[in-house]
Parts: sequence; C-alpha cells; structure tokens
Amino acid sequence: MKTFSKIAAVAALTGLAACATTPPPAPPAPPPPAALSDTDATFVQTVAQINLAETALGKLAATNAGTAGVKNYAQHMVTDHTAAEDQLTTIASGHGVTLPTDPNADDQKTIKTLGAEKGATFDRAYVANAITGHTKAVKLASDEAASTTDADLKSFAQSFQKTAQAHLEAAEALKNHRGHTGVYRGHRHAHTH
Repeated sequence: MKTFSKIAAVAALTGLAACATTPPPAPPAPPPPAALSDTDATFVQTVAQINLAETALGKLAATNAGTAGVKNYAQHMVTDHTAAEDQLTTIASGHGVTLPTDPNADDQKTIKTLGAEKGATFDRAYVANAITGHTKAVKLASDEAASTTDADLKSFAQSFQKTAQAHLEAAEALKNHRGHTGVYRGHRHAHTH
C-alpha cells in the first residue's frame, strides 16, 4: 500500500509540475498612445506653462495684494488654473506627453519681479499682467479649438477659452474699479462714492 501511495503522490506532483511550467498567455499589450500633432503638442506645453505661472502668481497675490478684490481674483486663478492643469495632465498622459512642473524662465522672472512689489503697486502690475496673459490665452485656446482634430483637446480648448475670457473680463473690471473689493468675473455690486 505504501508503494501505491508513493506512486499516486508522484503522479499528482508530476501533473501539478506540468501545469506550473506552462504559464497562461500574456494579455496583449495596450496600443501606444496616439502622438499629438506639432500644433497640439505646442498648445499643451504652452497651456501647462500658463497654468503654472497663473497658479504661482495667484499664490503670491495672497500675501502681496493690497485689496480684497485682487486677493479674491487671485484665489480664483489658483483654483481654476489648478483644475485646468489637472485636466490637461490627464489628456497629455493619454498621449504619452510629460508636462513641465515649473514655470519657464520668462514667467519665473515675472514672478520674481512681482514678488518684490506690495500693495497697490503689486495690484496694478498683477492685474496688468493678468490682462496681457489672458488676452493671449483666449486667442491661443480659440485657435486650438478651431484647428485640432483631437476631440479631448478640442473640448479642453473650448472650456479653457471660456475660463480665460472670464478671467480677462474680471481683470479688466479690477483695473477699472481699483480698490473695489467685490469685483470678480465682471459682477459689479452696487456702491456709492
């Protein structure tokens, strides 16, 4: 009986060993991400830089701005551009694109220059920079929405354009209502002078 048990055990182990040596087939590799066109790749990198710069400047305004209106506007810049960067990162990674993590040299210079200003001087420079930057961002996004064939980028560009336009209008309202604490996104509150 011992011999039979040994033979049965060896047969069972041999069967298990055979199963262990033939691994199941590997699943097929996912297709590589679709490459972006040169125009789309430039747009993605440029918007990433815009988002990084606007977020950094918005955080700077939290301590350097002289009015509550500018601080409020700046907080919206941080929130909106951080959200835009998160959306853009998802789209970019789907195409195998790595986005920058720091503002470019020109933006770092602007951040440094504005960082040296406080109060009303900071407010004027910050708002002027926001108007210039968002004017360019509106055009950039409009051009991308009209030219891209990538559905995700088209949707992102259209949304980004609307947000940049709202930021531009709010910055212009701040410029025209210095010291007014309730201005953001073009909403004006009744006040008397």
